[in-house]
Amino acid sequence: MSPRPRLGLLLGVLTTLACLLILEAGVRIDDWRLAGRPPAAPQELALLQENPAGTGSYRLRPNLDLETRVANTNIKIQTNSHGMHWRETPLKGDAAKPRVAFFGDSFTFGSWATDWAHTFVGVFESRLLGKVEALNFGVGGYGLVDEELLLRELAVQFGPSYVVVVSYMGNDFRDTWLGLDRETIVNGTAVLNPATLEARVPAEFLAPDDRVPLPCPAPLWRRLMNSSAAFRRLAPLVDLEDLCVIFRPNRSFLQPAFWSSVPAPNVALQARDAVFASLSKMEEFTSARGMRLAVVALPTSAQVYALEPSKHNFDTALPQAWLQEFCRDRRIPYLDLLPLLKKQAASSNRRLYLKRDIHFNDFGHAKVGELIAEWFDTRVRR
Repeated sequence: MSPRPRLGLLLGVLTTLACLLILEAGVRIDDWRLAGRPPAAPQELALLQENPAGTGSYRLRPNLDLETRVANTNIKIQTNSHGMHWRETPLKGDAAKPRVAFFGDSFTFGSWATDWAHTFVGVFESRLLGKVEALNFGVGGYGLVDEELLLRELAVQFGPSYVVVVSYMGNDFRDTWLGLDRETIVNGTAVLNPATLEARVPAEFLAPDDRVPLPCPAPLWRRLMNSSAAFRRLAPLVDLEDLCVIFRPNRSFLQPAFWSSVPAPNVALQARDAVFASLSKMEEFTSARGMRLAVVALPTSAQVYALEPSKHNFDTALPQAWLQEFCRDRRIPYLDLLPLLKKQAASSNRRLYLKRDIHFNDFGHAKVGELIAEWFDTRVRR
């Protein structure tokens, strides 16, 4: 190689190194600047009101038009005149287009999709465009006992042909067991009633437990790369985050990992039976009116990204396995999203859940909506 090309190559290498050093220095300075800021207080959104019927539980406030910001994303929350995170919907629909009513907690409500159309219910409807009309009755903090009441008092007026209960494995069993009076509404937000908690849960399962999922041991190349502040900043943008976690069960009734404990504590089995009781009542109610009930199990992020799915003291197939057995015995269509989302995580390192929040991001909502639509169209829709 002649001196001139060799010099050009050397200059190119030096220029690249200089740019990387400048980038690294800039990110480290920005990290130092951000570290000096006090953490932003979580924004409390006044979304809820007491149940106007006075029969317990609570409802979404109607005619909301709010904006908030989560993980650097602008979020728009709109409710219609019926208190649904959905477009304005008349009680009577198109007779040629069956209605599918979705029930669930904050995941079904759509936290934190950019708007109601990007929730997994919105994506579901867009995938089955022209075949069905979706209705979103999701409310943050709901358990199945709340959903059963909402079905009877409001949703039945819309004449749905299908009722899809989407149950989040992190806290729906808890919220069902604690009952309709577990929370009070303060300034539009739900606050857990300590007296109800103490009356329903043994004290040993209310003690704090700091065991949370841990990052998996990283290979040498990742440990070296993680020493770079620039790599840590850029990794989420190019789907290079290490999302793998070591699952650890938790003894606190309020923690998501409690429900995967083996053996299951007695209070967990009581909560399971309460879920079964609510589903049985919903099945009886829907069947008597010619509706078809179906159930979807939503996993926690730790279940999806767990390095080991089970050990002697936990099984990430719980509490889904309880729901699966119940639905199988009663021939209720059932979808467990855990294996499907694990498959998605194995094929792509793209994040499904927000980094510092239990909920899906827009991509997670999109994948879940697509998976439910495919299952519904092939296994549920008559």
